Amino acid sequence: MPRFQSLIQTIKRFYIIKTTNKPMMKYSIKVWLFTVTISPLLLFLTLGLTANSAQWNEILDSWLILSIMMVYGLVLSIPAILIFWLIQRKLTTTLNDNKVKLILSLYSFISVWITFYIFDKGFVERGFQQMLWVIVYSITTVIGVWLFKLQKLEKNEA
Repeated sequence: MPRFQSLIQTIKRFYIIKTTNKPMMKYSIKVWLFTVTISPLLLFLTLGLTANSAQWNEILDSWLILSIMMVYGLVLSIPAILIFWLIQRKLTTTLNDNKVKLILSLYSFISVWITFYIFDKGFVERGFQQMLWVIVYSITTVIGVWLFKLQKLEKNEA
């Protein structure tokens, strides 16, 4: 049990919870969770209703597939969100919010395309329906970047 508690304390210290209540990864986590939950929902609605002519109840009955997509997205995007956080952490001390969000938007858009390419190199050749996945995830991430309030770090915290 002491090992488990030690692990929890290490995770708390590294990621989110600080005794001084610093913002740390809150903004990045909000953008990340927004992307991995909203993107699959938008894909299901778009592909289900338009491309596959599915009925509304058929889409709702696909909650298991939707859940798997969300978990898969969470896992595959861990490296990208850690880099996102590092960029955000460094830039918030030197640039204004709009410039930071513009750079994060550009990075997010590119990182989604790179992540999809790494895990499915042939998605571009398979047509628009496959490209729609990347487009939806990219746009959703950029929306998340601009939707949430960016927390500032002090210069000595970066």
